[in-house]
Amino acid sequence: MISKLDIQRLLHQIDGDEPILSLTLDMSVNEENKRTYQIFLRQARSDYLGLGGDRPANRHDKLGAAFDRVQGWIDEEFDPANKGAAIYTPIDGEWVFGLQFPVPVQNNAVIGDHPHLGRLVGLLGRPHHYGVIVVDRESLRLIDLRLGTPVAEHEVKTRPYPTPGDIKAGGEASAGYQRHKLDEMRGFFEVFALEIEAFVELYRPHGLILMGTEDNMKRFSEVLPLELREMIVHREHAPVVPTGAAVAERLAPFLEEHALEWEAKVIDTLRDRVAGGFHAVAGLQETLERLQEGKVDTLVLGDRLEETGQFCLNCHFYLANSDQVCQYCGGQVEPDIDLVEAMLRVAAEQDVEIAIVDPTALSDLGNTGGLLRY
Repeated sequence: MISKLDIQRLLHQIDGDEPILSLTLDMSVNEENKRTYQIFLRQARSDYLGLGGDRPANRHDKLGAAFDRVQGWIDEEFDPANKGAAIYTPIDGEWVFGLQFPVPVQNNAVIGDHPHLGRLVGLLGRPHHYGVIVVDRESLRLIDLRLGTPVAEHEVKTRPYPTPGDIKAGGEASAGYQRHKLDEMRGFFEVFALEIEAFVELYRPHGLILMGTEDNMKRFSEVLPLELREMIVHREHAPVVPTGAAVAERLAPFLEEHALEWEAKVIDTLRDRVAGGFHAVAGLQETLERLQEGKVDTLVLGDRLEETGQFCLNCHFYLANSDQVCQYCGGQVEPDIDLVEAMLRVAAEQDVEIAIVDPTALSDLGNTGGLLRY
C-alpha cells in the first residue's frame, strides 16, 4: 500500500546526488489474464542500455544491475493481488525501495537526480484513505480502506444487548429494567468508541464511514467523542455485516462522489481566497515562491501539469523564469528543470497536503495554486 509517510521515507532514503532509476508499472492483467508490464520493462531496459554507448563500461554494467534489482523486487516482493507498483533504485547503489497498490498506474521509467514522484503522488492527490466502522449489537468491525481496497481489519465482539423487541411487556419491561439495558448497551458502545480512538491513532484515516442499522448508528454516534463524530463523512445503512470486499464494493459510488465533491471544494476555496486576497496564491511563479518559503498548507496542481524552469546552484532555489542568473542571489542556474516534480518533492518534504485536480477547472489560475498557512 502507499501513504504520505512512504513518500517521505523514500525521500529520506536518498544519500547524495546519485542518479535514481524510477519506475511505475501497470501490473494489472489483460483480457487474456496476463500481465504485460514485462514488455514495457524490457523495452525501457533496452532503451537506457542502448543509450550507453558513450558511457564507461562500469556505468553500463551498473545500469543493467539496477534493472536486475527491480526485477528481483518484483519476483520476491510483489503481491499478485495488486495492480500497480512503483520501484526506485540508485544506479550507483544497492538499495531498492518498492511500493505496491491495488489500482493500476501508467507505465513510466525515468533516470534522474531525484526519485520521480508525479504518478505516485497522483494516487494520493484525492481523498483515498478511510476508516470504516461497521457496528451491530454484538460486534464492531474496523476496516482500513485505502484506494478503495480493505488493507486491514479488526473485530471486537461482546455479549449482545437486547433489541427493543426482546424486552417483553410486564415485570421485566419496567422502566428500571429498560434503563438498565440501555445503560448496558451504552457501556458496550463506549468500549467500541475506545477501540475506534485507538484505530484512528494507529491508521490516521482522512475520514470515517459509519455502517449499520439506523438505530445502531444513531445510538453509537451519541457515545463517540466530538472529534471522532466530526470525522464521519458518510453513513451507510447495512443491516447485515458484510465482508471487507463487500464493504468496498458497496462504498465505491460514495468514494467517487466524495472525491469529486472534495475536488470542487478545494478549487472553490482556492478561487474564493485568491479573489479575496486571503492566504492563497495562484500561478506558477508565486506558488513556487511561497512553497519554498514554507508558507503553503495545500498545494493545488492540475492533473498532468508539465512545467520546466531553473535551479540555482548557489541558493538552491527553483525558478520559473528563464533568466541566465538567479533572480535572488545572482548565482549560476541549471536549466530545464522539471518544476512539477520539484514542487511535489518540496511539498512532500514539508508534509504539505497535495491536491491533484481537473486541469480544466483550474486553467484560469495557471493550473497551479496554493492555500497558505499565513
